Parts: sequence; C-alpha cells; structure tokens
Amino acid sequence: MKTVAIIGASGVVGSRALRELLARSDVTRVIALGRRPAPVEHERVSSRVVDLQSRAAIAAELPDDVAIAISCIGTTMKKAGSKEAFRAIDHDAVIAFGQAARDKGVPRFVMVSALGADARSGNFYLKTKGEADDGLTRLEFAQLTVLRPSLIDDDGTRAEARLGERIALPITRAVFSIVGKTNRYAPIRADVIARALVRLAFDDATEPVRIIDSDRIHSLGE
Repeated sequence: MKTVAIIGASGVVGSRALRELLARSDVTRVIALGRRPAPVEHERVSSRVVDLQSRAAIAAELPDDVAIAISCIGTTMKKAGSKEAFRAIDHDAVIAFGQAARDKGVPRFVMVSALGADARSGNFYLKTKGEADDGLTRLEFAQLTVLRPSLIDDDGTRAEARLGERIALPITRAVFSIVGKTNRYAPIRADVIARALVRLAFDDATEPVRIIDSDRIHSLGE
C-alpha cells in the first residue's frame, strides 16, 4: 500500500494520471500539490495549495510515508508569458519538488518531460526540459523514470486554445495512421501517457535512471 505525491494534477496528463492512481487498490493516499486545489474531490486525495518554487514549503506538505513522487507539471510559452515564467514552472517547480521529495526520503520519482529534451539544445523549450531532467538525475533518487512523449494529443480537452497544435494534430494523426502510431514522433494521447506513467511508477525497475521515449510509452499505455 503506497502514498503518492503529485504536482500538475490539474493538467491534461496529470488529471488522467490522478484517475489512474485512484483506480489502483494499492494506492492508499494521493497528495496533490499545486498553486490551486486539485480538480477532483475524493476520500483518498489530499489537495494542498503550496508555493511550488519553495523546496521547504513543499517538503512541509509531504508526509513521511510517500513512496512515489510524480511530476506532470508543464506549461507553454504563450500561457506563461515569458521565458522566465516558463522556466519557473517547467524547471524550477520540478526541481523544487524533486529536492523536497529527496529531503523527505522519497525513493522513486517519475516525471513527464518531452521528446528531444536536451540541456545542450539551442531550442529554449527543449533546453529547459533537458535541464530539468538533468537536475533530477543529480538528486540521485533510488529510481528516476523520465517519460519523453512526442506531441500530446488532448482530444480537444484543453481549456486554452493552442492554434499550432490544433492545426498540426489532424495532419500528424493522418500521417502516422499510415506510418504507424507507435513511431516515436507520432502524436500520443494524454490518457496513454497517464497509463504508461502509472504503470512505470509501480513496476519493479531497479536501474537508477531510465528514459522512456514515445514509442515505448505507446506500447506501455495502450
């Protein structure tokens, strides 16, 4: 029986991951940390509003029995409004959560990153994602799993409009229906990512760090 802590539970992938967690009989409690209350009320969900930039504030909300920490948090440049604001969420909040989890002795951390994440990338988005991945690796969890999905297909459920994605998704869906949806560059549904994430969070992997790209996420989450 396990207690799980999660950030990003109100997002497209996070909300689905939360549902997957609550469907498991071996999850006794989910601590959902965020800038606003979790979008679901459930007897096993403890929603905590917390400053996600503060390692100490996050650690103060984590009980001592957390077995798995999960990060599904993420935003877009458009929604964030600036590079600094984007980095504060996709890097700083992730690292603060990771540091707080290590402070509390959490052995396992699972996060959603992005395909192509690389701290050496010339692309700001991929560079920021890569730096977050590297920062978590340096924390030396007993087990760290990083999921790197391709373009996330939300089935039109996002509240905010993302014009580029709305144009790209129908085209890429059509292309990869021919090429094969398990291609690592194919769009991947949010519910598939969530199922793969929770499956990986509870498996018996022992390697200190593993990177799971989109093609494997497809096979694990379908």
